[in-house]
Amino acid sequence: MLRLFFCALIFLSPISFAADSGDGNSKIIRVAISRNTAQFKLKTSGKVYALEVKTGQKYMLLDKSTYEVKYISPAQLAVAGTTLQSPVKLLAADGGDRVKLNGRFYKGDMYIRTAAAEKLEVVEHLSIEDYLYGVLPVEMSPDWPLEALKAQAVASRTYALKNVNPKKDYDITDGVETQVYNGASGMNARIVDAVNSTRGEVLKYKGRLITAFFHACCGGHTASASSAWGEDVVKPLYGVKDPFCSPSSHYKWDFYATTRDLLSFIQKRGSSALKIKSIRVYKRDRSGRAVSLRFLTDSGSFTVNTSDLRKVFGTYDIKSTLITRVAPLNGGYEFTGRGWGHGVGMCQEGAKYMANNGRNYKKILRQYYPGAAIEDIGRATK
Repeated sequence: MLRLFFCALIFLSPISFAADSGDGNSKIIRVAISRNTAQFKLKTSGKVYALEVKTGQKYMLLDKSTYEVKYISPAQLAVAGTTLQSPVKLLAADGGDRVKLNGRFYKGDMYIRTAAAEKLEVVEHLSIEDYLYGVLPVEMSPDWPLEALKAQAVASRTYALKNVNPKKDYDITDGVETQVYNGASGMNARIVDAVNSTRGEVLKYKGRLITAFFHACCGGHTASASSAWGEDVVKPLYGVKDPFCSPSSHYKWDFYATTRDLLSFIQKRGSSALKIKSIRVYKRDRSGRAVSLRFLTDSGSFTVNTSDLRKVFGTYDIKSTLITRVAPLNGGYEFTGRGWGHGVGMCQEGAKYMANNGRNYKKILRQYYPGAAIEDIGRATK
């Protein structure tokens, strides 16, 4: 079994969780990369120190070695069988990648801490620009036009910084509930170029960062944040017509569902129906998206939220709520629609085709976030 080697005692004060370097463009973001697990394995790619933040004691982890980390108690965790006080910070003795976790390399400062329900969480602290190197390759294809990648970099930077909250244990997760982040994996020269050439640029409206949502394909009109989630909406997120994404393979879609499955869906929501006579779009928002559907059944009409239908049948089948037609077909119903995703903010497919047609990233951003200013991070309020 690999052991930890105790090093000389030093003192290190906990860092400020929302710190920046002072130049306004190197803000730190905290990304939760592992949660809700009682134990996990990490692999070092070089010599790494495990530092007890509260005591300052250092323990050395050997390079190219695998270590098991376990929850012990609300205040303690174990690394390779050695009990340490929570939280523990991993520090690289040399430059480069520090650790590999869940098959991905990470370069930032890693904090391992105990959490509720006898679980552990791992939070990476890194600069916003380094963070974007791990976001862009998974949120937009690195092979897409550089101007589209630049637009994505500005949107993702803005979205991430909008979520910074020193009162929480971390600012953002690495999953689809915020924006996907894969650590240092997948970075290449084009991604670096897109991030570096827009370094520090964000979207603001009346001096405040906007929540720069984005999605795969809007289907001809982006959606309002208000209609999508019932949130208060500012001008840049009100929704706009989009003539650019029509060449996309995601622009149109269709999905077939059996009557049996649709009956089960409405019955679980309180309907006593045994037969469906017809289905139609009952209410649309200003972008044309179906807010609700009405089922005419043998026990009367029954109305459901379209977003609920999409959640149950899957976002890869019912790609959006922009449903244009519902028709009976062979013992079921065929749903036809346009676009993929929630539809709010930047349409990535539209950005791609705008870039292909010679538009630069600033024109792309002004198309999808009208009224927003492209400015330096500075000291903007959220």
